[in-house]
Amino acid sequence: MNILVHVYECQDCDVLFAVSQSFEEHHLLQCPVCKMDKALCEVSSGELRIQAKAQQFVVPEGQTDIYKFLE
Repeated sequence: MNILVHVYECQDCDVLFAVSQSFEEHHLLQCPVCKMDKALCEVSSGELRIQAKAQQFVVPEGQTDIYKFLE
């Protein structure tokens, strides 16, 4: 499965994050840390390739489990 993702950087809090969104949802974009949208800069975009879900996949504390969005 391939997912189109955009990578953004928040200039206020120096965090990098990736989102999968359509062009129509661009106005909903905000930094996951400071919850602002004024200082966002698109760094990159591309495809994320997801293969089979691992049986023993462990998500580090404080990180997002991408598989919950794919179910």
